[in-house]
Amino acid sequence: MFPLHDENPTRTKPFITWIIIIITVLVFIWQYKNNMNEEIIYNYGEIPIFILNGEKLYTLITSIFLHGNILHIFGNMLYLFVFGDNVEDKFGHLKFLILYFIFGIAGSLTHTFIAYISESIDLLIPAIGASGAISGILGAYIVLFPRARIISIVPSYYFIRIARIPAIFFIGFWFILQFLYGIIGITSGVAYWAHIGGFISGFIIAIFYKILYE
Repeated sequence: MFPLHDENPTRTKPFITWIIIIITVLVFIWQYKNNMNEEIIYNYGEIPIFILNGEKLYTLITSIFLHGNILHIFGNMLYLFVFGDNVEDKFGHLKFLILYFIFGIAGSLTHTFIAYISESIDLLIPAIGASGAISGILGAYIVLFPRARIISIVPSYYFIRIARIPAIFFIGFWFILQFLYGIIGITSGVAYWAHIGGFISGFIIAIFYKILYE
């Protein structure tokens, strides 16, 4: 399934979401102009072994803005564009910005923890991308707007069709896939446990928000 937009109007303009998208795209252009230099990835990507040693902690933030290729950044920014505006509208601009980084850090720390306990080669490989932060947004969205309809492209055996899928099913299916891929340990270069950690942090924070303010 491929999201196009949601049927969930907002009361405010999601200018923090737009700013994050613009900054992330500008960073990718910088990477591209530097020929996707691996030195940038190793300097600013999150390498679990360094985090475990209390070193290069700034990469918990900088890694969120780096991406490996055009498909990587396109997918992340599309999900941020579709789901970020409503979460920003609900929490408010400043809180949303802070939560974006909290979700990203939670994802990175989850990835680091799993790499550590499994003694994975991932301990030495830099993790990059906004996936953990955006997964947190998805976790919050499914709690706050479970019935919102997500207009999605759904491929089938013979054709592609457009469907209106409730967020609880769209995001729920997405999370189940991430969890299964993480448990199975698919080696595709994707930090699935960062997705899971980010999602859970967003899910929990949104539950507390609903308890306290709704």
